[in-house]
Amino acid sequence: MSLFKGCPGAVNFREVRPDYIDCPFCGAEMEVWSDEPVAKCPACDREVTQSRDASCIDWCAYARECVGHEKYERLMIMLEDMAAEAESDA
Repeated sequence: MSLFKGCPGAVNFREVRPDYIDCPFCGAEMEVWSDEPVAKCPACDREVTQSRDASCIDWCAYARECVGHEKYERLMIMLEDMAAEAESDA
């Protein structure tokens, strides 16, 4: 029996968990899931971007298979949108 269940770097994408952060706009506590880089604050209705370090989905050739095709595509679209927004703010 194998104990390997995929890349340990992808665990945050496969086994999601809630993180609780304070909204930088209004200070309200909000929930952001570990596989979602953006969430909407329930108090002020503004979008908040969760800081994210580089992960295996940024460089690994097997990331799509490891985290799942649908989740990979959704994350890539969100990350592209965030990069475009950052460029337009600069």
